[in-house]
Amino acid sequence: MSTPLKTAVVVDPYSTGILLAPRLRARGYEVVAVQSRPDLAPSLLRSYQPDDFAAHILHDGDLDALARTLRPLAPAFILPGNESAVELTDALGAVLGTPGNSPKLTAARRNKFMMIERLAAAGLLTARQTMATGAAEAVEWAAQAGWPVVAKPMASASTDHVYFCDTPAQLRAAVDAILGSRDFCGSANERVLVQTYLDGLEYVVNTVSRGGRHYVCDVLLSAKRALNGSPFVYDYYRLLPPGEPVAQALMAYIRRVLDALEITDGAGHAEVRMTARGPALVEIAARAMGPAGSTTGIAAGTGHDQVDLLVDAFDGAAAVGPLLDGHYRFQADAMVLYLPVLVSGRVEALPDLSILDGMASVRGYALVPRVGDEVVPTLDLTQVLAKIYLAHPDRAVFERDWAAIRSLEDRLQPTVA
Repeated sequence: MSTPLKTAVVVDPYSTGILLAPRLRARGYEVVAVQSRPDLAPSLLRSYQPDDFAAHILHDGDLDALARTLRPLAPAFILPGNESAVELTDALGAVLGTPGNSPKLTAARRNKFMMIERLAAAGLLTARQTMATGAAEAVEWAAQAGWPVVAKPMASASTDHVYFCDTPAQLRAAVDAILGSRDFCGSANERVLVQTYLDGLEYVVNTVSRGGRHYVCDVLLSAKRALNGSPFVYDYYRLLPPGEPVAQALMAYIRRVLDALEITDGAGHAEVRMTARGPALVEIAARAMGPAGSTTGIAAGTGHDQVDLLVDAFDGAAAVGPLLDGHYRFQADAMVLYLPVLVSGRVEALPDLSILDGMASVRGYALVPRVGDEVVPTLDLTQVLAKIYLAHPDRAVFERDWAAIRSLEDRLQPTVA
């Protein structure tokens, strides 16, 4: 492998990570893919685009050996492509001396218990919480803290194994389910995080940081609905105008979160509840929003893309400097709408979404399952049928198309055996 003029490394270039390499190649970089571990979830691995990379390196756990392989290439920077990449990205960047987040707080940026403890120590509003290794321990804590509670893995993504519980029986079942599973990134769940329930609507705040300065790419209302027996099924993300008081409060809060967790360089994807007492973090990830395409869908409403801004920040584009410490502008109503699976079985035929092509607000769409896949009714973002991207400067047109798509939901389902 000869040394190119410029090299960039993407760790786990899956999900949203598939968007990084084409943008880097367009800037004159050769891009090297590093897979952080051999047992990543198949749902991640199948999104890989090998033609975008000059090389693919499987990390076997020996950080020094990996650094020796990459050092002759003199990578300009290392970016995480997915949640599973955050820890290795920080560690590898520190060894090679590339810009990035310090490994000192990597654990707090991945472990949700440590994350909330860090924020509480910094004086930020958070849920109360505990770690449990068994159902009895969790139920005892919840009885003292007060119902309802939320149970989830210590480190995961995409609402994977997240349970809302308002009775001891529900919490026991949730703990047993979590402890008997692996998280979204493939790690065994050995402890359960139990937190007091945060009231209020949920929002997403996406950011790009460089040298400790932060730019807010967008603030999104994260709507979930009760469906298929779960209260947490994603419905849509909708862009908020940045001048709205709730958006202003969320942006100010997230800047403090980024500083407390020392997310100084790179993307941030935060989920926040606007409670009666103010914003309170659900969790934040030190990487771009996923799954792939969500960030580009919202870009039609802001005029920019979180992934593009991330590449700009690390590539040293002159336009990024004035952006940092600022926030997005609202150019159009924009949304990522999730079409759920309502059936179970092996996919024999996928629905024809071309009916959406005539809608003025529809900017694109993507089916998630393939023919031959086994599908189940949607419970989290890994199980959706399709992502539909809407944007339009005329709100009446936007909302008309949104309602029309929802009315078609029962018809737009896969044929299963």
